[in-house]
Amino acid sequence: MIYKFVISKTYEGLLRVRVTTANHFELALVIYDDDKAFLRLVRHAGLTAQNERLLERAVVVAFSPIRAESFCDDIDLSEEQLAVLRLSMARQIRA
Repeated sequence: MIYKFVISKTYEGLLRVRVTTANHFELALVIYDDDKAFLRLVRHAGLTAQNERLLERAVVVAFSPIRAESFCDDIDLSEEQLAVLRLSMARQIRA
């Protein structure tokens, strides 16, 4: 299924990842304690190289001095990849 990611940094310095479907139906909002931990999950999720780069860049932008929200559209994920990224809420709602 195709997902959209909105990645940002919270005021506490944590990584916020919001996941929606292509038609903007919100599926999950996950807060990761560490942006590097999320990036390790991304590398182990078996994503395409392009999708890995998109998500990595989005995290870099979110943690830059600008602290802007960054967006990744058209990320194709399987059930297994959702589980690796710990987006279980997205998987539960889809089921």
